[in-house]
Amino acid sequence: MKSLWTPTELAAEVGVSRAAVYAWLRATFPRPVDGRWLLDAGMAARVRERFAATALVREHESGPCSVDGCDRVAKGRGLCKMRYDRWYRTGSADGVGGGAHQRAKTHCPHGHEYTPKNTVVYPSDGRRRCRACREGR
Repeated sequence: MKSLWTPTELAAEVGVSRAAVYAWLRATFPRPVDGRWLLDAGMAARVRERFAATALVREHESGPCSVDGCDRVAKGRGLCKMRYDRWYRTGSADGVGGGAHQRAKTHCPHGHEYTPKNTVVYPSDGRRRCRACREGR
């Protein structure tokens, strides 16, 4: 039988993200002196016991985040909390800031589509305005 386990191995075994195992370890045990978590049989048994107790709750949770490479649990819109908050703030889960949120808009606030014929672009800074709304004023 194996004598030492890594948190990543135990996470795969119990079916949770490695971030969840690391978070529980940091909250439960003092940080190792050398910085590496190598768990003996006793600590591994406690990890298995802890996450076995929450298995029923995890069964009702949604799957992983839909962003490639993210192993967190999805909360809303198929995104984890961090990426959902980023999407809510910027309009993009990728963290693209600046004007990307505005450029992604296809219609003006009054519902007119931004087409080349219906859009005025200011050359000084690239802002767009709806020609129909502008003429309606």
